[in-house]
Amino acid sequence: MLAFIDESGFPHPNDKNDYPVVAAVCFDEQYSRAISRRIHAMKREVLQAERAELKGQRLLSERAYRNSPVKRVFAENFFAYLRNSHITVFAAIMQSPFDHTTQDKSQLLGYRFRVLLERIDLLATERGSFANLLFDGRGTRFGPMSSLFSDYLFRSNEGWARVRIADSPAFVDSAYSTGIQIADMCAYALRTYHEQRLSVNTPRPNHEYAHAVVRWNQIIQHLTRNLVNNNDERRPGIYRLPRGAR
Repeated sequence: MLAFIDESGFPHPNDKNDYPVVAAVCFDEQYSRAISRRIHAMKREVLQAERAELKGQRLLSERAYRNSPVKRVFAENFFAYLRNSHITVFAAIMQSPFDHTTQDKSQLLGYRFRVLLERIDLLATERGSFANLLFDGRGTRFGPMSSLFSDYLFRSNEGWARVRIADSPAFVDSAYSTGIQIADMCAYALRTYHEQRLSVNTPRPNHEYAHAVVRWNQIIQHLTRNLVNNNDERRPGIYRLPRGAR
């Protein structure tokens, strides 16, 4: 099983986003080529740019939705395709304010990643598979992830319990990784949904963009799995961390 992980927003006091999200997009390797072929075909047919890198900021923002009919059509087609795909989505949603004075110096894998790893491990166990984790290797945010990931797996009781997680993450170029691009789009849609407080407020009837964001998030909810761990504890696929936790 492949698990592609990317984020939208960053849990730091200097980041303007109040609800950063890290998302994992999971699918079995046997579906990888079919998913990539379909996404590439959509880029070619709608965007007229088969090599375009899908980024939520470029394609799913309110400005893009209102001002670009092509991007609006692509966004709707993209999520319509995901709904009937073999993809499972997990996400950890954070909420500001964040205090970085102690956590930035910590050598522990972030809570948001541990949340995702538990769910990925449970899904891989259910499928009788092993999960290979893939991160966006183009940026710098995941720079120390290899060492933190290794320390978590082999130096903590919690990590030892993740028996279905492969022992080393891979870092891939998001420009050429369909899985990372899907994770980016899902993370952005989830973050926008919470930034606009659509989880608690019904959008106005004439606010087309807000209704689109609600539709996209309904599809992501359809793609997630709520799981139960070995202690019969419920693990929701889309998990909202306590305020300030990251």
